[in-house]
Amino acid sequence: MKEVKKMNMKIIDKFKAYINNNGYKKVVYNLIAVIIICIIGLITLDTFFPRSVKNSTNTTIKENNDDVWKSNYQDTAEVKLKQILNQIKGVGEVEVMITYETSTEVVPALNVTKSSQITEEKDSQGGTRTTTQNDSSENVVMTNQNDNLVVIKEIKPQIRGVVVVAEGAGDIKIKLEIIEAVRTIFQIPAHKVMVYEKK
Repeated sequence: MKEVKKMNMKIIDKFKAYINNNGYKKVVYNLIAVIIICIIGLITLDTFFPRSVKNSTNTTIKENNDDVWKSNYQDTAEVKLKQILNQIKGVGEVEVMITYETSTEVVPALNVTKSSQITEEKDSQGGTRTTTQNDSSENVVMTNQNDNLVVIKEIKPQIRGVVVVAEGAGDIKIKLEIIEAVRTIFQIPAHKVMVYEKK
């Protein structure tokens, strides 16, 4: 315990000697310079290595929600198509599979800020120089409640093809009616619709 006190006293004595030798102003200026350098270092560190613990978990949750939504959209489209095809006269039990080329595209709302500044300078010899500076920034708009994106529009996925397996599809008339129904519902060409008779 006494050794710790002696060590603390030595440090304090050295600090006092340093202040007496260099003067109070120089020590204060040096301390201010060190504090400013530390602040700049912290700001730089935070800028180049941002902490994103909260954002990464929110992003993961949002991505999982997007996957669930895509799955739900695909399942819903298949269920609705199945229900419609079951209503066609002569069609029995139906199985449907829809494949997609792209996924759903979401267009978020953006808060766009643009500014323009024009500076005109005249020199003593009568010449003029005009400088134009344009700045713009875009930020994605989020809701305050759940930090969800504010969506302007959602572009539905493009359908690659539809396979329908149905009882009664062996009859060419029923097969053509099924193809025509799928074409009409999804606005796709006939070559993207394949209809097979169920066992």
